[in-house]
Amino acid sequence: MTAAGHSDKQRTNTGRHSPPRRAGARRSAEGGEAESGYSAEVAAQLGEAAAQLGARLGDPAVAHSVAEIEEVARGFSAVADGMSEGMGGVTEWLRAAGHVGPLSGHASVMADRLSHVSKELTRLAEAIEQARQSTN
Repeated sequence: MTAAGHSDKQRTNTGRHSPPRRAGARRSAEGGEAESGYSAEVAAQLGEAAAQLGARLGDPAVAHSVAEIEEVARGFSAVADGMSEGMGGVTEWLRAAGHVGPLSGHASVMADRLSHVSKELTRLAEAIEQARQSTN
């Protein structure tokens, strides 16, 4: 895949029960301390951006080209892939914190489902691209 935010490498552990180990906490440039709340802040911003984009895509008064819709599908795929990887990390964290059972199990299932959604969105983008090319 070559969409923005995607790489051609295959993530073998994305959405699996045993995600790769994380290297450590994110460090700030100033004091080297972990950035408290960074992940939650980014997730909130991502959620707000998705809501705004959803409203825009649902507005019949806003015109879109087929090429733009293809890129939207690729962007959504990248987001779902990142969410899958993140939920894999959440699963790992929950298990390490002793939350083995339904809570970590649910997080693991969500990682798997998000990985599947990412793949389906990529397939949709590829189908749109093929349809666009066949009409040219």
